[in-house]
Amino acid sequence: MAAKHWSETPEKTNTAGISFLLAVFRLGGRTLFHLSLWPVIVFYWLASPTARRASRLYLDHVARTKNEPRPGCLATLKHIWRFADTILDKLLAVSGFFTAKDLAVEGVSELLADSRGAIIITAHTGCQELCQFIGETELEKSEATKDRLVYVLTHTTHAARFTEIVSKLNPKFAVRHLQVTDVGPQTAVQMSEIIEAGHWIVIVADRTPIGSSACVSVPFLGEEAPLALGPFLLATLLKCSAWSMICVRETEAQSKARYRVAFTRVYDGATVPRAKRSQTISAMANAWVRTLETRLLKSPYDWFNFFDFWHPAQSRQASETRKHKY
Repeated sequence: MAAKHWSETPEKTNTAGISFLLAVFRLGGRTLFHLSLWPVIVFYWLASPTARRASRLYLDHVARTKNEPRPGCLATLKHIWRFADTILDKLLAVSGFFTAKDLAVEGVSELLADSRGAIIITAHTGCQELCQFIGETELEKSEATKDRLVYVLTHTTHAARFTEIVSKLNPKFAVRHLQVTDVGPQTAVQMSEIIEAGHWIVIVADRTPIGSSACVSVPFLGEEAPLALGPFLLATLLKCSAWSMICVRETEAQSKARYRVAFTRVYDGATVPRAKRSQTISAMANAWVRTLETRLLKSPYDWFNFFDFWHPAQSRQASETRKHKY
């Protein structure tokens, strides 16, 4: 069977199921939630060979990079379990369950010091919803930042049911989501206006685009892998700074936080001549993926891409585009 592009994998989110599990958590806390979820996770693990293979491939790359033995077969179950537990955290974050003490933050001062907006490049790691909720809550406390907003470019059609749940829990989370199935000139103009107004645009780079095959290849955990070209190209075209934002579970023993998010500038927004654009984008992508690697080597179970990241299938939409183009 031919591999599917990530966007063509049906969304498995069940609205009633998630609502039930949230009710279980409210009734008996995380312990009862875990007891209720175990049968579901084990069934999914057994019934999802594609997810198991993808998890095994990723964890093997991590082990080789760290010069450690290959993880056992149950490591993939632990990986999927971490994903399920993080989904609960996402819903709790949206609901306002967490506070600033639950999120350790690195490198954000310089980002906030720039009055102009920026592209924030992230990945499918940790609890992004916690970063957004705590970030916006903290921004509102300062006179200098209370009017600055965070926009998120997302493929909302792929996670429609989860987005629906999030919207019901906290309508603010759906207001500033920008659809990215097709980024055309109108969207580019809109993003330029957002940046000039001092706001931030969050884009993920660890999934290849849906409507095109535009990627940049970088070494990741010992093997060349494709990243979405869009975030890096947009930063050069909009002439704005680009920052890495990677969130994983806290690994510092002395910290009481549940998650840690690190901000690192990977591009200063300088004007780039067309002849040097590819070189600049490559350098930016390599700098970004190094920040991702650094965090994942400390907390490997926090990356949630359950497909072959190094050799992804092309989307049907991208294939059709190429056919019509050539």
